[in-house]
Amino acid sequence: MIPAVLHLPIRAAASRHHLAAAQVAAIVHIESGGDRRAWNPEPSYRWLVDVRTGKPFRALTPAERVSGTPPRDFRCLAGDPDQEWGGQRSSWGLMQVMGAAARERGFRGPYLTELLEVEPGLEYGCRQLAWMLGRFPYGSGLDAVSAYNQGSPEMAGAGVYKNQAYVDKYLAALPQYLEVFRAA
Repeated sequence: MIPAVLHLPIRAAASRHHLAAAQVAAIVHIESGGDRRAWNPEPSYRWLVDVRTGKPFRALTPAERVSGTPPRDFRCLAGDPDQEWGGQRSSWGLMQVMGAAARERGFRGPYLTELLEVEPGLEYGCRQLAWMLGRFPYGSGLDAVSAYNQGSPEMAGAGVYKNQAYVDKYLAALPQYLEVFRAA
């Protein structure tokens, strides 16, 4: 169970994005266990954003995909491009929102480490989840939950997602948060 101190900020962020607070809390539960300092570098992540435009960065070459250093044309808002390069390829905070996804959803803070704070982490995680729900409004929201975790709701077979273990964790966590947020 995530800490009760997170219930109010979860409810506020969920409400701003027309999401169910229980749904957001279940994702927080499985993504970070309620630890706002959660951080996960994902160096193979290839979907990057141009911080100047908020639009997708150009396609990476095969060498750039495996490189630990950014291409010369990859920009940052502060610090150096290495920080942005690593930050966009990491997941951050309570909802483990990818840095690139936060940039694409409008995060303009100079450093992606700001997503470790409760409010911005929930804000941009909720923006991403709401965007996924708009893009994949099927399967009683499970397509969007699957996509939140892996980018799209890819199926492994009839009624089974490629990331079914993630979807199952969400389905297991959801009832307890439905009860918590119904009682409040």
